[in-house]
Amino acid sequence: MLMDFQIEGGQAVTAELVAEMQDAVEEPRALSHESRTFELPSSVWTAMFASYAVFFAALIVATGHGTAAIFALVISIAYTIMYFGTAAVLNNVSAAERKSLPPFETTHGIETQTGWIDDAAANAQILTVPILLAFFACSFAVIRALV
Repeated sequence: MLMDFQIEGGQAVTAELVAEMQDAVEEPRALSHESRTFELPSSVWTAMFASYAVFFAALIVATGHGTAAIFALVISIAYTIMYFGTAAVLNNVSAAERKSLPPFETTHGIETQTGWIDDAAANAQILTVPILLAFFACSFAVIRALV
């Protein structure tokens, strides 16, 4: 008797799962950009590179008086070049196939893990840390010059 209830319960759960799976089928989406393009315009990349250049230049001005400090800065600059170099290499993989997609400038925003955000919000999120790092290093250089 107990076995019959368990079998019927299992069949009901299976029927519910099958119904949910049929409802979950989505229609095919239109072509979109691959995540390797990073969907960033060149102005964002330029601002990011400029921020890091200011950051390292200000650190060199503030701390570049000793061999150990220069060595640490050279290693940090090398890691930064490797970081952005890897992004550039990944962006160039299969670049020829991506040219058939619509340009990302027409989309006015980017797709993120939590949903679509507009250009201003994306740029603010992406450029906040590099700009603040540049500001920190410039402040550090000013303090070093005054002391």
